[in-house]
Amino acid sequence: MQRRTLACRRVHPAVSPRAARRRARRSPAAALLTAALAAFTALAAPPAARAESAAAPGADRPTEGEPPSVATALFIVGVDLEIAGRSLTYSDLLSDNLRSYSVLGVPMPAIRGELFPLARSRLPVLSDLGVALSYARAIGLDSEGDGGASVSTSWSRLRADLRGRYRPLGDAGPVAFASAGLSWTGYDVEAGDDPSRDVVSVSYTALRLGLDGRLPAGPVAVEAGAGLQVPLSTGKLASYFREPSAAGVDLRAAVAVPFAPRLEARAGASYTRFFYDFDSEPGDMYVAGGALDQLFSLHVGVAYAY
Repeated sequence: MQRRTLACRRVHPAVSPRAARRRARRSPAAALLTAALAAFTALAAPPAARAESAAAPGADRPTEGEPPSVATALFIVGVDLEIAGRSLTYSDLLSDNLRSYSVLGVPMPAIRGELFPLARSRLPVLSDLGVALSYARAIGLDSEGDGGASVSTSWSRLRADLRGRYRPLGDAGPVAFASAGLSWTGYDVEAGDDPSRDVVSVSYTALRLGLDGRLPAGPVAVEAGAGLQVPLSTGKLASYFREPSAAGVDLRAAVAVPFAPRLEARAGASYTRFFYDFDSEPGDMYVAGGALDQLFSLHVGVAYAY
């Protein structure tokens, strides 16, 4: 008797259309689960591995010509050379012992810096709060005294602010800055026999509130700002008149051009004016209705942002 061996073949049951749709619906969920597990694995990696990854070539480094990260910088430092001037004039002047004063083309080196201590933390609000400090001093400045004699003159400026920044369109967009602090401007002419020169000495200590903005425009950035100054003291000028009052404003504009990683060149102009009101009366030694003190400069400089 011949025995036949039959080969058995497993037959898979047909998959119903409903089951296929269920599998298709589960596929996106499975993909999301896989992505979540991958992210968790990356976060759970040893700190050394994460540090090596962060230190990879090109990581967190601006490329050649990329503008400094002013929008998120930890600190910014800069040096400038200003060519400055001053003009002091009087309104309703009735005294013969006063005259206007002006000086132009004064070289004035300046240094400035900003620090945002928590910038790397990315904490809301706190990461964009910082301090700003700037100082400038004129060199080689003299005034013309009585008889045309040269009189030693000094001119300095110091500003300290609390500063906040806001990026309405993200890190690569425009940046708005608000500041509040103290501003000091000292202009001192060596005392002599000419009262019209002695009176131009001032020492402005003012509470300053300011708004600034920076707008990227292709490879460069345009900056502009304005401030209100409320003098707490004014020095000699106001002391020569009856019941003086004063206020001040300042404006600035600049263009920033990157030329190396984290470095940019800047050029711009600034203007500050203090305006006075006097309550002089006939018979006073100095009689004027008011005064306008204008300080202005053109500047070029370099800044480094980190």
